[in-house]
Amino acid sequence: MQRAIRFFINVIFFIQVLLIFLLFFENRIQLPVWLQVAGRMHPMVLHLPIGILIGLFVFLIFRNMFTRKQFRKVILLCLVMSSISASITALFGFFLSISGDYGTSSIQQHKFSGVALSVISFFLLVWYSNVKKGEIVFYSSMLFTILLLFLAGHTGSVLTHGENFIFEPVSSKGHENLTVENASLYQLAVMPVLERKCFSCHNESKAKGKLIMTTVEKFKLGGENGKEWIEGNPDSSRMIQNIYLPLKDDEHMPPDGKPQLAPHEISLLEAWIKSGADFEKKLFEFDETDTLRLLATSIINSVVKDPKDDAYPFKPASADLIKRINTPFRTVFPLYINSPALQADFFVKEAFKINSLEELKEIKDQLVILNLSKMPITDGDIKVISQFSNLEQLNLNFTSIKGEGISALKSLPNLESLSLSGTSIGKDKLNEVLSLPALSEVFIWNTPINESEVLELQQAYPKIEFIHTLFKDTSTLALSKPILVNEGIIKIGDLLQLKHTMPGVVIRYSIDGSIPDSVSGFVYENPIDVKETVKLQAIACKGGWFCSKLLDVICFVEGYKPNQVTLLKPADKQYPGQGASSLTDGRKGFTDVLKEPSWLGFRENAFEAKFNFGDSPPTIHKIVLSYADNLGGYIFPPSEVEVWGGNNSEELKLLTIIKSEQPEAYRPQRMRALDLTIDPSNFLNYKIVAKPLSVLPQWHSGKGQKGWFFVDEIFFY
Repeated sequence: MQRAIRFFINVIFFIQVLLIFLLFFENRIQLPVWLQVAGRMHPMVLHLPIGILIGLFVFLIFRNMFTRKQFRKVILLCLVMSSISASITALFGFFLSISGDYGTSSIQQHKFSGVALSVISFFLLVWYSNVKKGEIVFYSSMLFTILLLFLAGHTGSVLTHGENFIFEPVSSKGHENLTVENASLYQLAVMPVLERKCFSCHNESKAKGKLIMTTVEKFKLGGENGKEWIEGNPDSSRMIQNIYLPLKDDEHMPPDGKPQLAPHEISLLEAWIKSGADFEKKLFEFDETDTLRLLATSIINSVVKDPKDDAYPFKPASADLIKRINTPFRTVFPLYINSPALQADFFVKEAFKINSLEELKEIKDQLVILNLSKMPITDGDIKVISQFSNLEQLNLNFTSIKGEGISALKSLPNLESLSLSGTSIGKDKLNEVLSLPALSEVFIWNTPINESEVLELQQAYPKIEFIHTLFKDTSTLALSKPILVNEGIIKIGDLLQLKHTMPGVVIRYSIDGSIPDSVSGFVYENPIDVKETVKLQAIACKGGWFCSKLLDVICFVEGYKPNQVTLLKPADKQYPGQGASSLTDGRKGFTDVLKEPSWLGFRENAFEAKFNFGDSPPTIHKIVLSYADNLGGYIFPPSEVEVWGGNNSEELKLLTIIKSEQPEAYRPQRMRALDLTIDPSNFLNYKIVAKPLSVLPQWHSGKGQKGWFFVDEIFFY
């Protein structure tokens, strides 16, 4: 045993010398890649010396349970293990600090405390292995070692969790009570988003990319690449571009594995930058119809503290639980910092499933605000909602509920605000829940409830405010866009259907590329019969209102389906989709969720696929490629597309070649379609080749790099 201990002492001594050398010369060291990997193992090994030293301390307390000889062997073994683990942990931590982005002050404190712990553990081992007596010295040294362990742990927690992480529960004096009067829109709405999703990597202690966002002054300075935004131009702002990068891209923010920004949070950041990125302007100083103000009001409850918040009787949900139940389509967050009360917002109705609502039962006691606006909620789903007994605000705007079963909401004694705008609920069904004791406001604009019925309700329930118009002055406001009823790919024989939530609206549309207005375009009276993929453009107009903004969507129509599809070149391994079957499975992708199996991504290879129609091929005159356009994510239209055809798969002839028009500046991400018109033909085989952009343009932040091409469906007509 003595020989083994001597061996470990020599190894540990070498590591101590190496650590001291690194302290003096770290600025001159360039780590090889394999040592960077070792550095990232620091969080994995750091718990070993902590556990061993605490176990050693416990042995000392119960030393009377061992004979003197046994006790010495156990202590010596623990000292060897604690010293070697402390040395390796400190060494790996050094490697991590050299390759990472951390605040200078905090990392130096953690570095010196970690090295000191390693050195003291080593000297304690050497002393104990050579000295037979001196218990006072040993116990004093052990106490000093435990104090160093505590210091190293505390400085480490500052790097990973922020300042004063350990003592915050006993030293926190509370957060300033922000109000619309004393705080800026940035403090009320923008900063809470950044705090939840960005501050953990961009703070004084861990300044990734040398960007610190926790103070306005340092946020304005930017990071190692300069300022993060361009006032008035979100599409060209680095912060927004990085958000739209593919999830696996090293520059994507927040990084993969961290809670991602929800669509409404991204929209808020874009609107804030577009308005000038003002840090001082207050919410009420913006116009009532300003997009930024409207977006901010939907987030404002996450930071403004109500006096009653101190009275919440339930315990907070754990941070791990909240992190686990957050998804790209469902965001759960506290109403304000350290609040036990939670809010849940849902996004993208196509991704909604009832089990995603049922999963919130894990936080049913803490959930006080539930936003299901525009989700496909039906009357049968109200029973699930009624289980969230502490709900105070419920938003069911523009859902499919009609009022059947709404009485189940009577089990929500704390419900104060109920939003039912844009639904089909009538006065009689609404009456079933108006006796709730805490109910103080009900939103019912754009429902079948008319003015006279609103007056009756107001008289019967004087304590409740019934909001039945969106704005007081509708004469100068714009209508919302028409709504396309058809979802996904339109089946052959189905008709395009449009609707609007406002009665008496005239919808004008076009499918030929022309832009309709209040006097031109076809008037929508009946569903539209379409045989092929079309670009639908529509507006809504009504007397006394401004016409809506233009609805501009690609309506993909089912075409001839090939018997067999073969990928001639593989997709990128990060975005393989479901292979060749993704191209004709009838599933459309989302342009901001590129890891889903609908998408095939190509960068190094061109997209090449062969389509076989069997022995009885149809006559084909057009092929449509459905592709993603996400310039911030380096995803561009293909530079060139070729269509080949023939009856012999080995001897195909070129039918057409098209060079795609490339964008000249950033633009909003969206799904796009590329029409490939060919002479009518009935070949057995077709081959399509689409080449990714080889070099991104000079105006793009990734200029000179290769572009991506993402395709989800191919249609034949």
